[in-house]
Amino acid sequence: MTKGITFIYNLILIMVYSGILWMSFSLFLNGKEKILLWTGILFGAALTDDIVIFMSEMFENFAEYYNKIFMIVPTHKTLLYLIMSLGYLTIFKRLVNKKITWYDYGILAVYVIFMLFVPAMNNSAWKIWLYFLPSQLYNAYIGAEVLRIIKKNPEEYQDPFYKWCKRLFYITVIMNICIIAEDTIVIFHFDTYSKYYINMNNRSFTSDILYLIHAAFSAGYIMYYLKISFRNNTIVSNVTSHTRESLPSDIEESILYHFSDEYHLTAREREILKVLLMDKTNQEISDDFYISLGTAKTHVHNIFQKIGVVKRPQLLDIYEIYRKEQLKKEPENETPAP
Repeated sequence: MTKGITFIYNLILIMVYSGILWMSFSLFLNGKEKILLWTGILFGAALTDDIVIFMSEMFENFAEYYNKIFMIVPTHKTLLYLIMSLGYLTIFKRLVNKKITWYDYGILAVYVIFMLFVPAMNNSAWKIWLYFLPSQLYNAYIGAEVLRIIKKNPEEYQDPFYKWCKRLFYITVIMNICIIAEDTIVIFHFDTYSKYYINMNNRSFTSDILYLIHAAFSAGYIMYYLKISFRNNTIVSNVTSHTRESLPSDIEESILYHFSDEYHLTAREREILKVLLMDKTNQEISDDFYISLGTAKTHVHNIFQKIGVVKRPQLLDIYEIYRKEQLKKEPENETPAP
C-alpha cells in the first residue's frame, strides 16, 4: 500500500516537472526567452533529483547503495543544487530586470566549495545537515535580495506583473526556511548515521511543495508569455508596415526578438518596445496595456537606459540600423513575401 502511494505521488511529480520542462524548452526554441531556458533547466534538475529519490524509495538495494555513495561522494546532488541555485539566481534577477553581480556569483562559489568539502567529515547527522544547509540559505538569500531591490526602487515595479513576482519571492524565502526546519527535524531525530549503518530519508516534502508552487508560477509565466506572443503577432504586422517593408512577419519577429535579447530587455519591455517602434506616446502605451501612465513612463525609461538613448527618434534609428545589419547577414531572407 505504501509503495503504491509512493508510486502515484512520484508519478504526479514527474508529470508536473516534465510538463513544465517540455513547455519551457519548446517556447524557448521559438522565442529565445532566457527565463524559459532556465525554467526548463531548473525543472530538468528537479525531475532528475526526484527520479533518483523515487528509486531509493522503491528499491531497498538501490537505497542502500545510493546512501553509501552519497556519504562519500555526493557529486550528483552537488551538481543538481548548483544548477538549481544558478537557475533561481538567473530567473529572479531577470524578472526584476537586474544583472547578476560578482557578489552573487561569489557567494554561490563559496557554498559549492563548502558542499564539496563536507563529505570529508566523519559520518554523522551534523555532516548531512551542514551539507544541505548552504543551498537553502543561498536560495533564501536570492529571494530576499530581489525583494530588497523591489523595496529600494518601488517606482520601477508598479506593474501588476511585479506584484505576482513579489509573491513568488516571498514564498521562496519562507519555504526555504521551512526546508531547513524539516531537514533539522528529520536528520537529527529520524535518520541514522554511523560507520556501519546508514538510514536516510532522502525526500524533503517541503522541497516538493516549493517545486510544485514554482511549477504553478512557471505555468502562469508561460501563459503570460504566450499572451504576449499572440499580441505581438499583431504588433509585428504593424511594425512591418511602419517600416514599409514586405518581408515575412516571422523574419521581422525574429529581428525584434534578437534586438531585445541583445539589450537584455525583459518580456514586458519587449512588449512595450513593439509599440515604441510604432512611435506611440506614453499615454497611448498606458491605454494599450491597461497600465498607469507612471508605469508606462518607467518601462520606457528602462528601455532607453538599456539601449543607451534619450529620445524616441534615436531608438528608431538604432533599431533600423540593427535591422538592416541583420538582413544583410541573411540575404536569403530578403525575398519579398508573395
